[in-house]
Parts: sequence; structure tokens; C-alpha cells
Amino acid sequence: MQDKHLSPLNLVNRLKDILIAIFLASFIGDPLHIDSFKLGIIFVIITIVWDILSYLCFTYSIEDSQIVIKKGVIFKKVIHVPFARIQSIEHSQYFLFRPFDVEKLQINNASKGSSKDKIQLDAVKTYVGKVLEEKHKQYQNQDVNDEVEQSDIAKIEDSNQEEANTQDNGYARYKISTKDIALYTFTSFRVFITMFLIVHITHGEVLDFAISIYQKGFGSNMISLIAFTIMAIIIALLLSFIYTMFQFYDFTLVKKGKYLEYEKGLFTRNKVRLSTDRIQSVLIEQNVMGKLLKIMTVKIIMASDGSDEESSQAVVLPILNSNKYAEMMNDFFEWIPLKTVEKFNSRKRSIWLFFRNFDWVLFIIPIVIYFVGWTTLTYSLVVIGVFTFFYTLGNAYFKYRVSSIGLTGNTKDDYLIVSNGFLFKQRTYYAGWHEIQSMHFESSVFMKRNSLAHIVIRIRKGNSAQTAEVHYIDYDGAKKVYDWYRQ
Repeated sequence: MQDKHLSPLNLVNRLKDILIAIFLASFIGDPLHIDSFKLGIIFVIITIVWDILSYLCFTYSIEDSQIVIKKGVIFKKVIHVPFARIQSIEHSQYFLFRPFDVEKLQINNASKGSSKDKIQLDAVKTYVGKVLEEKHKQYQNQDVNDEVEQSDIAKIEDSNQEEANTQDNGYARYKISTKDIALYTFTSFRVFITMFLIVHITHGEVLDFAISIYQKGFGSNMISLIAFTIMAIIIALLLSFIYTMFQFYDFTLVKKGKYLEYEKGLFTRNKVRLSTDRIQSVLIEQNVMGKLLKIMTVKIIMASDGSDEESSQAVVLPILNSNKYAEMMNDFFEWIPLKTVEKFNSRKRSIWLFFRNFDWVLFIIPIVIYFVGWTTLTYSLVVIGVFTFFYTLGNAYFKYRVSSIGLTGNTKDDYLIVSNGFLFKQRTYYAGWHEIQSMHFESSVFMKRNSLAHIVIRIRKGNSAQTAEVHYIDYDGAKKVYDWYRQ
């Protein structure tokens, strides 16, 4: 394929640059005693010229074994990405681009370079993504055929359709429902984050307005206060549900052989195909609400060069019922053994140790009271201290109950299962011996005297690493896990 430019629709993505230019002009115009309007016109003209030059200087070409990107207005840069090094290709299609059959492609490769070297084609015809996917698949299967030309697009579409209609032993499918989205919203505590963000962004003006409406319309008795609070939570839940609906609308996960494909989104439709060979770890998350309702979320940790959460840690099963856990895991991650041969839990003494490690800061409160005396500030500190005391005590007990580490066998082909807890959320990692970057065995003199140890493992995630750790488990059990890794 010859050097090609992006679609002219790419310039639509650059409109935000004009808004930034106008904002900068208004921001720096007054301090420099320059007419902000005239300065804004100059900035906008410079921005438009620069964006057009950037568009004209950006080209891409698909060769036999690689994709070549050329870019740069002043300093020219040529990027070669072999298909064999590509981890995944992410497809995003903004709803305004759908009538023009144009999408955005992000190519995640296996390098550990910085995010500025990430390969991104902001606006290309959808057939380009199909050609790249076919090339990527051929090289991953180590079966490189002749170069795929534009005339072969129909063949690619036909083969993709045949693959979608073939439901063999390697096929599995999951589709989210509206009920699942509602449960995901309710159990993610996003409602409280939404309320906090609204108050923070508006600098408390929304909160002051709500209080004034409450006082005028409801009065000040306890029943009306409770009713008003419930109404505010319902509104926040509704906003969170709408946001989650935009994010996970029509979420579909399909497993075809050694590939996982998921598609989601309302206004921007995202589609990604991932090779199961690239999965570094499977992560199961379940908070307190999830435990009560017996639902969990399944994520996968990838070894891509993407620094963003989407490319290195993907949600593949937003809502999974505990009763279907074994069935769904066997369908999508059949290579992971779920049963542990040996399992080691945190010692009961860890409740006190988890609590002690954080709550020593509470000693600051009586010190402040001693030097400052009883003021409005100290009363607030006491309230915060009481809340922190019970919160951390409950969190310490939760961490003790969920913390464990187990082995599915004694060979390098077996898996390590690490479960820990933080802020009332349980995280369980399934990591194979070959995917673990490093493991640290930690036991201080005090811990060894009490037969306690920590295990800390690092799993590659994006261009960094994901840390999974379990604290205060039995020393002999931790040593067995460490010896398994050192074999």
C-alpha cells in the first residue's frame, strides 16, 4: 500500500485545538496588556495552519511485514511497527463518523517505549482496520501469506463472517443487559463519586443551592431531611447509570479460538480483539455490595505499550453472577485451573496489624487538642477520628477475611492465585509462572518471630507493572510459594 493520508475528517478532531488557542489568548492577554480578541485571532490562525501542515505531513503505509508511519512538520519522524510486535488494535468510531465509514485506530505494540510513541490513526476508513487485523492475525499464527491489498477486502469480510458464524469448541459469547448495567452502577459506588465530583467542580454552589431548595420547600424536620437525601441519591444514581450506559451500551464479549473480542459504547463505539497469548493475568474484583448480591467483575491485564487503563487493563465481564463463575471462566479462560492445591490465608493476628499500620495517625488528634484546646477544628477532628477508627477496623477485618495466596500445582505450568483487599474491595489475581516478572519474600525480625511473612509479586501491565501482594500469612506457607517461583 502506498503512503496514504488520514481521512479529512481528522481535522474535525483538531477543533479542540482552536478552543485551547482561544482560551490561552484570553488567559495571557490581560496580564500582557494585549487585546485578547486580536491575540485570539492570531492564535487561531497559527493553530489552523499548524493542524493543516500536521495533517499533510502525516502518512501511513501497510507493507508486507510492518506498518510505517511518517509524521512531523519541522522534525520528521518515521516509525516502523512489525505486525509480529503488535499486541492489539483498538477500534473507536465516533457516532458522527459512522455515516462516512471512518474510525480511529490505536495500535498497541510490545515495546516499553513512552506513550508519545504510541501508534494512532485518528481517522481512517474501516477497511484499513480490517487489513491490519488480518495481517496481525496471520503473523500471530506464524502463517504469513501474500500482502493483503484493497481488492482483498471483500475476502476478509467474508472470512470474518464465516468465523463469526462458526461456533466450535473455542467459541463463547457474553452480552450485557440493562439489568446488568444497573447492577454495575449500584455496586460500583460510582454514585458517591458522582456526588463528590459535582460538588467539587461547582465549588459547592450546587450543594448550597440544594440546601436552599430543601429549606424553602421541605422545612427542617428529620423526615423531610431523610426524604431529600434519598432524592439526591436517586438523582446521583440516575446520572451514574446514564454514564455507565454510555460506557457499556451493548457490551458484547466473544471468544473465537485464541482471540477475545469485545465491543461497547453508545456515542463512541469501541472494538478490540485481543490474543489470549498476550494476557498476563486475570483479575476478579468484588466489593462488599458485590459480595452481598453475589456478583463480580472480571478484568484482564495485558502486556501492551499503552499507558492508559483501557489498553493495559480491560473489563471483559462487567457483571458476573457467582453461580456462573466457574462456567464462564471455563468458557473464556479455559487454560486457567480454578482449584487450588495449596492455599494459605492471613493469620488472625493480621486484623490488629492491618488496623495498627494505619490508625497510629489517630494519635495526632489528642496532641492537637492538648496544644490548641477545644475549638471547632478539634470537634471536627474528633468526628473524623471516630469515623476513621471504625472504618479502618472494619477494613482490617475485611482484609483479613479475603487475603490469601494459593497454588494450582507445583510446576511452572501452574498458576498462582493471589487475593487481597483494599477499601472493602477484594481483588483476586490469576497469574501463571511465566507471566510473573518478580516475586519478593518479606519477613522482618519481628514478623519471623511471629511466623509471619509478606509475598509481593509484579505482573507486567502496559509499560509498567501491576503489583499483587498478600500480607501476614504463615511463614512456612509463604516460603512454599516463594520456592515454587524460584524453581
